[in-house]
Amino acid sequence: METNPLYLWAHEHDSVWNFLSTVVVAHLITLVGFLFALLIVGRMFNEKRNPSNIFAWTLAIFFVPYVSVPLYFLFGGFKSQRLVKNKKHVIGLAAEVAGVTNISEWMDRQWSGNSFELLGDGEVAYDAFCREIKNATKNIAIMTYIITNDPIGQKILELLIQKTKEGVDVKLLVDAFGSLGSAGKFLQPLRDAGGQAVRFMPMIPVHTKTSANLRNHRKMAIFDEKRVIIGGQNIDERFLGKLGNPKLFHDFSVLIEGPAVDAMQRIFISDWCFTTGENPEKFRDLMACTAQPAGDVPIGVVASGPDSDNGDTLWEKLIKLIQDSKEHIDIVTPYFAPDEVLFQSLLVKAKAGHSIRLIIPEKSNQTLVDFARHYYLRKLYKAGVNILLYKPGMLHAKLFIVDKKVGMLGSANMDIRSMFVNFEISIFVSTKEPIDILQAWLDKLLPLCTPYGESKQASAGENRRIMEDFAHLLVPLL
Repeated sequence: METNPLYLWAHEHDSVWNFLSTVVVAHLITLVGFLFALLIVGRMFNEKRNPSNIFAWTLAIFFVPYVSVPLYFLFGGFKSQRLVKNKKHVIGLAAEVAGVTNISEWMDRQWSGNSFELLGDGEVAYDAFCREIKNATKNIAIMTYIITNDPIGQKILELLIQKTKEGVDVKLLVDAFGSLGSAGKFLQPLRDAGGQAVRFMPMIPVHTKTSANLRNHRKMAIFDEKRVIIGGQNIDERFLGKLGNPKLFHDFSVLIEGPAVDAMQRIFISDWCFTTGENPEKFRDLMACTAQPAGDVPIGVVASGPDSDNGDTLWEKLIKLIQDSKEHIDIVTPYFAPDEVLFQSLLVKAKAGHSIRLIIPEKSNQTLVDFARHYYLRKLYKAGVNILLYKPGMLHAKLFIVDKKVGMLGSANMDIRSMFVNFEISIFVSTKEPIDILQAWLDKLLPLCTPYGESKQASAGENRRIMEDFAHLLVPLL
């Protein structure tokens, strides 16, 4: 039968048809992939991203399109109109309650009449956290990137459950990625007791129509609408554990009482309503409450992230502070991977003879970021920046002081993710007392650091430098 001419003809043409089908399907897949790539690049330009981010994603899509295209749609988002609309609703409602007409000026104001207390290490911050929870009589609103099922997290949860049973309204908002593995079953006892615990932005955001890339990195805890603990510390033994623990992250928070808490309360309400779907109108009475003056420290509050429709507010303020600096800039950050504009601003100031001191951990918990940062460090060191490597362990603090006149602290790192992607919160101070307190904390780091120029990291070989230079191109994807 196999020698039958009709069978041979059919078999021959079947092979041709299969070949043509394969070619057409492959061509269509390539065409669809190319169209998706164009769509992604166009979308990135429309979002007004920084060039380094656009370049990094374009590079990834060009070399590994079948991996990068789906990853982009899952993790590549920057801005969200739903988030912007939600925040506008909350801010508009708060302004209405306060009788404010110029909302922009009101949001950018310095809030006078605050007290300012530094919680200089994990143990001090933990004691303050527990004390404030125990003393709360009306409500507790906590937002954190990480909560962990360890002795610290268990004790905080125990206290929150107790306060819930006493009739205090307890709200706990954790990031779904940062608290992956501990935000579900671990927090259920709080829910069972009548408290509220929710996860911000699921890892696979099917129903939210946003991006798993958008993480809530803010850390603050508000007590009775008048006191707040804010900084870079998570609810985790690595951050709030006892001194002497070799795994302890060196960090700090501050305790603030006064009108600045009102601004932070609105930020919490905005994030809470987005996460739960609750109508901000429900919180009208809460926004009508105003914290009474408790000191003489003016404080500016900046919430940055994908819910901002007026630019990248924190990044813009940092750029302006750098450009307006007259003599000296101090930077403390766990991760240093800035965008090109911020990097060049520091480079220009250093070459002009300004004193710039950058303090980073000798080794952080992010190996790839550590590898990529040397591209920036080599150039800054050559320009005259005093780079210091903190040796005892992981330095997780975020602090920025300009001319000993303006200080910034909060949750934001000096990297692209904090400047353009994450939800972050920072506070600014500009009076002598808080600046002196922050400068004194920073000065205690100095004996624990080694100069970058004396380290092995500064004398890498040519091959390693090539790899470091390439790694820095991938920083926008991290």
